Amino acid sequence: MPRHILIADGPALPEPTEIDRFWQRAREQFSGLGDDYQVRSLGIDEDTTTQILDYIKTRDKVATFSLPWVIDANGFPYPEPGVPVVLCDYAGKPRLIVRLTEIRETTFGQIGHAESSLDGPPVQDPEVWIPLHRQYWNGLLAAYGRECTDDMPVLIEPFDYVGEIT
Repeated sequence: MPRHILIADGPALPEPTEIDRFWQRAREQFSGLGDDYQVRSLGIDEDTTTQILDYIKTRDKVATFSLPWVIDANGFPYPEPGVPVVLCDYAGKPRLIVRLTEIRETTFGQIGHAESSLDGPPVQDPEVWIPLHRQYWNGLLAAYGRECTDDMPVLIEPFDYVGEIT
């Protein structure tokens, strides 16, 4: 079964066998998931990750954001509409499934309220979203010898919440 793994810096890496078991249960619980999926971790620490997952469950966060520079540097596949994403907690345990609905590319300098409002409530204001993401992405990009700039490409990835595995 093909699997695309895209992990942010910081959280624990998920165990492949645990992901496989989770995905098998997900396919039994939710019809139409298919074989292809991605695995991701979000957040900068355990509390933030838990909060993000809660915002996704309540549908207060309806998109995520990725950096083509990181995708390209790691040889990860680009996200595609319709692809389910297994979201893990900070300990690397699979928790939720979302399905990407579209992929839009912009630049960091063009992020405004229309984009930031898709994120969780504490960061929906661009005046909060922009400095927070600049700081986070600068930490992530340092390993690649890059830094967050206004012309840096950003993928906006709206999603539908599929659910938790029961």
